[in-house]
Amino acid sequence: MVIFVIYVEVGVEGVAYDGACKVNGNCSEANNVCTSTKCACSTTSFKEDSTTKCASKIALDGTCTASPAGQCIDTNAACHATHLKCKCKSSFFANKAAACASEIAALNDACDATDPSPGQCAKDNSECRIDGSGGKCLCKTTHYTDGGNCVIRIVPGASCASTQCVNHASCNTTSKCQCDAGYTATPTAKPTMCSGVIKVATLWYMMAVPIYVSMMSLLR
Repeated sequence: MVIFVIYVEVGVEGVAYDGACKVNGNCSEANNVCTSTKCACSTTSFKEDSTTKCASKIALDGTCTASPAGQCIDTNAACHATHLKCKCKSSFFANKAAACASEIAALNDACDATDPSPGQCAKDNSECRIDGSGGKCLCKTTHYTDGGNCVIRIVPGASCASTQCVNHASCNTTSKCQCDAGYTATPTAKPTMCSGVIKVATLWYMMAVPIYVSMMSLLR
């Protein structure tokens, strides 16, 4: 007598989160995939607190909750504890492509001058500007470089060294910031800048006097 044994493999279907599976199709819940023989959240989703639901990960500046971790789709972003929005982690900034990129740590290092996003340069009071053939992290024009940091420029009348004074001022022979010719320290009491108002007024005066003299000559 011949005995035939028929083997039928029963497919696993309708498996919930954390249930046993063999292929992705076994997992019945949204955003679930079969990972290491268990139904789990896909790489583009996360498990919500106190549920088995896998929710889609959140884009930068999207609203999130204090927990769980891993809600933000960008791996270099996290849910900000105060604003409850997906923000770039420390040492990263949101670039023009809406992705978290590494900040540029040092002054004079290359940066993307076509990217208007703030925070590209890590040093306080620095910014990405065109310098020569490309962008570099440089101190803002209101600051000067000192030991790899950006220090606010020195006001008129204060002690200085070369290149430390505010715009339109120079460090004079007594090591004090002095406004350049044609500029005046403003405001008068506690000056913070060198203004070109006097220079402009003088220019108009120089233009007006010859015209006035010519008109008087014609009237004689």
